[in-house]
Amino acid sequence: MSKVKKILRLTVVSICIVGLLITSMGVFGASKSKYSFKLTLMAQYFGTEPAPSNSPVILKAEEYLKTDLEFTWVPADGYNDKLNIMLASGNLPMVVYVPGKTASIIGACKAGAFWELGPYIKQYKNLKTIPDIVLWNSSIDGKIYGIPRSRTLGRNGIVYRKDWAKNVGITKLETIDDLYNMLKKFTYNDPDKNGKNDTYGMIVCNYNGPFYITLTWFGGPNGWGLNKNGQLVPSFLTNAYLENLKFWRKMYQEKLFNHDFPSVPGARWEDYYSQGKGGVKIDVIDSANRIYNGLKNNGFIPKDAKDTDIMDIVVSVKGKYGLRNMPTSGYAGYLMVSKTSVKDMNTFKKVMSILDKFGDRTMQDLFGYGLPNRHYKLVDGKIDPIPNLPADLSREISGLNQVLHFYPANGGTPRYMTPLLQLQTDMQALNEKLNILVPNPAEALMGMSETYIKRGVTLDNMIEDARVKYITGQINDQGFKKVLDNWRKQGGDQIIKEVNALYRKYKKNIPYKEDLYKILN
Repeated sequence: MSKVKKILRLTVVSICIVGLLITSMGVFGASKSKYSFKLTLMAQYFGTEPAPSNSPVILKAEEYLKTDLEFTWVPADGYNDKLNIMLASGNLPMVVYVPGKTASIIGACKAGAFWELGPYIKQYKNLKTIPDIVLWNSSIDGKIYGIPRSRTLGRNGIVYRKDWAKNVGITKLETIDDLYNMLKKFTYNDPDKNGKNDTYGMIVCNYNGPFYITLTWFGGPNGWGLNKNGQLVPSFLTNAYLENLKFWRKMYQEKLFNHDFPSVPGARWEDYYSQGKGGVKIDVIDSANRIYNGLKNNGFIPKDAKDTDIMDIVVSVKGKYGLRNMPTSGYAGYLMVSKTSVKDMNTFKKVMSILDKFGDRTMQDLFGYGLPNRHYKLVDGKIDPIPNLPADLSREISGLNQVLHFYPANGGTPRYMTPLLQLQTDMQALNEKLNILVPNPAEALMGMSETYIKRGVTLDNMIEDARVKYITGQINDQGFKKVLDNWRKQGGDQIIKEVNALYRKYKKNIPYKEDLYKILN
């Protein structure tokens, strides 16, 4: 055989092999679909990496759903920016996780970017268990565009280092003054007893939730409240807001929390606590257990330390107006169905059927905790996550819980409760039992204000920028008042007018008593 013939023969064989590989693997190396339907999803993830497409957890879910799942993962810190870019392009996957009711999302819903789900939700066995109060809070323009992701209403509170409190001689946390004294001692009295000045009373990040929790302590509303004239007004126009700003500026000036807070991303917030840098966290109550595990994993506490000896929780602290707290909305973001990728009713119903199955016990267990004897163990029939998983195993479930809606509530296998986990559950229930939660009567009305839809992002950013500048001493009372005047002139007064017209129209639909959202200060 001539040299040329040999080369030709080898070339033909190579082409055949490549062809077989492309046929078996799919173009560009993608695996061939195993099922007749593929669901594409976009969601955020925390941590370093999301679950890979070949995660055994995803493969097991695909087997259960008889559906191929294709995820577009976006880091949590950049999620809203990425979502806005994709909204503008009109190129969205079938199911999109939406973190909140922003002006851009409201506008997209009104423009027809997402399916209206309200007429269909009650047709599905799991989705029909969503409480009416949550559906109302999550509605946009009086309509349901997304499946809300369930959260307990009484989720917020104060978690703190109980061992640090003992070290500095603190025995109670009941009032705002008690909290201030705790923050001061945690900053300056060497609470970890390492002989170094290396702790803060608390760590603050670019997430403004803690500020708005403390606002309720000073008699302020949650978002919007009812003034003495029977008019709804936004929280930043109240005396309580300015009083709260001064409280935070005082803490900033005394260095009771980190000065770089505007640049600290929310996804890294708990890392500082897990490194033993902060003692108090005003946030969700369930962060207590995560902080405890982080401290243990990083060697900042003894491996055998009892969790309730290290961490403690209170639901709130008393101020002039008694015990008050900010609730969640009963949900944290939505799962929305895109009209650009889901174009017909048959496909829509298929997608809704799959999303309904995300509430089945199998899916809540899989995407919530992973696989038994790999990511968790069963103790007395309850799930007990395996601590300190190797990075590759931890990655297999990273981000997957972000696409669960958790309906029905408690629909998964119960979790094994350590004393701290039980305390978290008890404190969340206590929040609701004490009737101290301050609801937001305008929660569902903002999406119906035409001016807010058009100007909301700009106006919200104006107030947030002023909040940070006041706390950090870049503007004073007069400067803040000037920002408020500009806010009014640039559309704020019109938003107030529109929200109050909507309030009068939908007041009968609001599932809260007026006394709960009256402005006290």
